[in-house]
Amino acid sequence: MKRIGILNLTRFGDLIQTTPVLAGLRKRHPDAEIHLIVKTRFREAAEMLPGVDEIHEIDGDALARLLVDPDSNFLDAFRTVRYLVDELSRVHFDVLFNFTHSRTSAVLLSLLDADHTVGYDLDRRGSRRVENPWLQHMSSLVRARRVTRYNLVDIYLGAAGLIGCGEPLYVQVPPRARAFALERLPANVPLVAVQLGASTDTKAWAVSRYAESLNALARLVPEMRAVLVGVPAEKQLAHELRNACPEVAFEELVGETSIAELAGVIERCDVLLTADTGTMHLAGAVGTTTCSIFVGLGNPWETAVYAEGHWALSSRIGCAPCHHFAKCGFPACHEDVPADWLAELIARILRGEDPGTLPALPRADLLRTSFDEHGLLDLLPAHRRAPRPHDLMAVAYRAVFLESLAGRPLSLEQIWREGERRYGVSPQHWAELLPGGIVERLHRLEETARSGEEAARRLARGRPDPAEARRAGDLLRQCDERTYDIARSEPLLAPLGLSLEAALESLPEASLPVIAQRSADEYAALRRRAALLRDIIAPHPTRKGLAT
Repeated sequence: MKRIGILNLTRFGDLIQTTPVLAGLRKRHPDAEIHLIVKTRFREAAEMLPGVDEIHEIDGDALARLLVDPDSNFLDAFRTVRYLVDELSRVHFDVLFNFTHSRTSAVLLSLLDADHTVGYDLDRRGSRRVENPWLQHMSSLVRARRVTRYNLVDIYLGAAGLIGCGEPLYVQVPPRARAFALERLPANVPLVAVQLGASTDTKAWAVSRYAESLNALARLVPEMRAVLVGVPAEKQLAHELRNACPEVAFEELVGETSIAELAGVIERCDVLLTADTGTMHLAGAVGTTTCSIFVGLGNPWETAVYAEGHWALSSRIGCAPCHHFAKCGFPACHEDVPADWLAELIARILRGEDPGTLPALPRADLLRTSFDEHGLLDLLPAHRRAPRPHDLMAVAYRAVFLESLAGRPLSLEQIWREGERRYGVSPQHWAELLPGGIVERLHRLEETARSGEEAARRLARGRPDPAEARRAGDLLRQCDERTYDIARSEPLLAPLGLSLEAALESLPEASLPVIAQRSADEYAALRRRAALLRDIIAPHPTRKGLAT
């Protein structure tokens, strides 16, 4: 392989989350050129990423505005897009990964020269298509977030064929950035960096909650300095915080650092207190411990720091995390972490003590990042809780989908041990803790998938006569409808319907036998998943614990 491209027109935190992919590709293809395509305003962040041979800039914001503007003339828009990517379109890629989850990136990808693309693309009708199963999984299960338990970095690694490769987050902090941090920050005092804003307001923790926590922390650690970081638009938030914390010593750097200088500052700090932000991932890449508050849209299972030994706090209320299209008028999750408790947590981190010995919170979980036996990021609860139904199903789905996505053998005994370790639930009690009828619904899904698989295989064999083809097609439509009806009737089964829907929507443009064979394979995968879930929930007494 001569030239590999990665298209990532997202925020700088997402860029940092691609560093394990970059390192893994470099090890696997040491002689290849690795190109990174980024937004112009994140060029500096891209320059800190290891293993990149060439960086290409795209004015992604202008491109997105152009493509979504209803008053834009299509021909003029197309000419502008061609101008924006003219130089880049002359570069030939052996493989081009698209890690941007937007129609804009799919349009851009269609204009570039690549033998093989991975990720979000367009078909000949202009519809977005996602063929890679890992990225399909991410795009479909965003609608079932409570049972999704894969970190975004592992999704990227899976899409690149690098799952469990063991590469960490990493950035190269320039010497000038370290010099800036040495000059601006005091020595020999505990430094707690604080990022007040987030990429969206729905992920940002309330300033009043930061203020109460810092006031309590200053009483526990009087010598502590709070280092305020962030973009210029967050200056008003910083002003509100300082006014609410007259006894806290602040180092004000909001709007005063480049991305590289921010890396140097965070590297000097002992702890970062933040919501779900790009600065959180930057801290993980430079080795600074993070304490992250996930509220609103924030979901630690999706975007916690991809490194060992970081701390995440997540609400346990019934609506957490928010649905992407929800508009919350009463963000109760902001009140779930008491100020005194959080201050003690950070004080223990500063003193090198175990925060996990703090008493459990009634409405929030304290989670510690770790890596499981497959090399995937895991979140370990500091306190054992009675499981909610979606907690148990999430453990099962993580293993079931890993088998089909990465070919990792699935052991029922291992899943049951995980249920006992996390929640104290023995195999015989899973069904008691889940909604009534779920086993019967799984059986119906399994039988429906079997019918769909058989009908698709009939179409895949040779050239059926028109009448037989119509019958098989009608049966497939009925199987689709039954699958979606069953999956929608029980929210805990939604991932099964969503995964089939995403796979069938992204079938390649090919001959009928090829499409039919792929459809049969997808129905076979659904049948396998439904059968495994049924075995996990209601184990047969003769089973030996190894999925076959």
